[in-house]
Amino acid sequence: MRGTNVTPGANPRQDRSRARREALLRAAIELLGETGVKSVTHRAVAERAGVPLASTTYYFASVKEIVEQALTLHVAERVAELEGLVEVALSATGASVTQLAERMAAVLVAAPTPTLVAQYQMYLEAGRNPALQPAATEALAAFEGLIARVLTALGAREPHAAAEAFFALFDGFALHRLARPRDPETEATALFVAMRALFLEQVMDTEARDELHEQLRRPLESPSGIEW
Repeated sequence: MRGTNVTPGANPRQDRSRARREALLRAAIELLGETGVKSVTHRAVAERAGVPLASTTYYFASVKEIVEQALTLHVAERVAELEGLVEVALSATGASVTQLAERMAAVLVAAPTPTLVAQYQMYLEAGRNPALQPAATEALAAFEGLIARVLTALGAREPHAAAEAFFALFDGFALHRLARPRDPETEATALFVAMRALFLEQVMDTEARDELHEQLRRPLESPSGIEW
């Protein structure tokens, strides 16, 4: 009997079907990142994926479902990407907290523009479409969970609460970068400084932190005589 190269249990037809469906979702992600949700139509997605138009209606009941599934895939891959970054950061030996933060800032500011736009399209769509809010909430929780792991390893006092602030910081910098591109090194330095300020709040001696908080509550003295 001649041997074959077929893997036991493999189903070539199912593999082709999964590949075509994924190609459609990736095409939708590209369109989302380039021109927004309005550009995602059955025809546009099929043309971008290089498949017959009928394929979109075969796999997806509506454009809304294409967008939802595309964004879900995009977030899953973005989380996996950041998870890889976290694993590298946590496995680094001999590195200081400052060095780890600088590396993370450099990687974060290097994210491709279409990747970021697609991610923020999900946020916007979740604001318009309640059906997407569970997926958006799950995505945010996954991102924040990764950040909390890093903060825990670095000795943060309240890692899970701080993770939300850190991720909002990352998103804010990325959104501004989309509208106002800057030199990556300048951007990474600015992000690192902001990250350091948040982190210091988490690791400062409690007494010193409380004293600083008290100082911040005192009325400001303005040279111009203006009351703040």
